[in-house]
Amino acid sequence: MSHVPQIRDLIMKRRQLIASVGLTAATAVVGHKAAANPYRASPPSTWDRIALTRKLRVGAALLEPWYFKDILHSGAPGSVTVGADMWRGICPVLAADLARTLEVDLEIVETTWANAVTGLQVDQYDVMFMLESTPRRALAVDFLPVPMLWYPLGVLADERISIARWSDLNDSRYSLAVALGSNSDEYVTSVAPRANILRFRSSAEIIAAFQSGRVNGGVLSAMAADIARVHIGTGKTILPMPVLSVPGGVAVRKEEDNRWKEFLTAFVTRYYNTGKMEEIYNTFLRYRGVNADTAVSLNRQDWGIKQ
Repeated sequence: MSHVPQIRDLIMKRRQLIASVGLTAATAVVGHKAAANPYRASPPSTWDRIALTRKLRVGAALLEPWYFKDILHSGAPGSVTVGADMWRGICPVLAADLARTLEVDLEIVETTWANAVTGLQVDQYDVMFMLESTPRRALAVDFLPVPMLWYPLGVLADERISIARWSDLNDSRYSLAVALGSNSDEYVTSVAPRANILRFRSSAEIIAAFQSGRVNGGVLSAMAADIARVHIGTGKTILPMPVLSVPGGVAVRKEEDNRWKEFLTAFVTRYYNTGKMEEIYNTFLRYRGVNADTAVSLNRQDWGIKQ
């Protein structure tokens, strides 16, 4: 019985702390039952941790137009400065808007695509944008029930390639670069087994193989193909039929408290549906010198037009 006053004081302090660090209007959401228990053994949920630390941590793996580090610190629109680094691309701008909505500070944690899942599991960051949802990854981390955007697979092609359908690539005169073990690798191998298929570990290696002439076509996101052809000064972007639509996944840690996942789902859905995601993308295209009117859109309704 002598411990009762101490326990009562601890509970009161815990309640005062929760009340003082709410995420502005978003904290009005009905609290998770575990959040009111000061004796729970598990660590705080992502939602509670962001509230306590006033910080949002976002994983970032370099790949245009998703994540790009501006080492020149140029003054063009669309930049996000975090610490000493200037970031550009769809994901850093989205992350900055998310942090402003939550009224917390933004921290961008640089990682690699290969380590993206592990970084979430060991609590290096709170969310990873544009991580492809695969069955294997879904065993380790959780994904939002909706993608943040959609993008089509395309071909960064030289003038020797003039095709209308993916099956037209099934010819030994075509040398194609794909990402090892990716969905594009599996698909191209199935529809074009006669082509000479070279497998690489990254999009940068695919683009380098194309630029050096080792292949006459690289299969990657149509957005990356658009930026690459402008950057290297050669090539064209082809969207073969049928258009292959790939969801841009958003990954979070697996946890019982669903508030963070539910909030992110509403946030990214609104950005896509209102055209805000496309606006962010077009700003990045202009920064990289790509004409948004000739680039592949993030709007799936336009893909049947831009072939």
